[in-house]
Amino acid sequence: MKRRGGGYGFLVSTLVVVLIVVAAVVLAGLALLALRPRLEARRREREQHRARLAREVAGHREEASTRGSSAADAAREAEAHRRVAADHVAKAQELEDDAARAQRAAAFHKQRARESGEELER
Repeated sequence: MKRRGGGYGFLVSTLVVVLIVVAAVVLAGLALLALRPRLEARRREREQHRARLAREVAGHREEASTRGSSAADAAREAEAHRRVAADHVAKAQELEDDAARAQRAAAFHKQRARESGEELER
């Protein structure tokens, strides 16, 4: 019958397993050390990109606010011009009506002058 768990062969097998595990841990540590600068660089790039985007967002919001104020000012000015134009249209209509009345009156008086002149000649 064979003995289990004892002797030189068992010690060597255990030592080989321990060495393999230690080597794997060391290799994993070395891999992390090798990858760490790349990971840090990518993290910094992401932070810089996010900061740039945040600045762009702030800039666009400020520009939108400025443009919105300008649009509101332009709309108020346009409304004021519309009111003035409406007043001018009303005044022009009034003057046209006055001119038509004056023209009718002039025609009437011209007719009366002709009639009076004909009566005078008789």
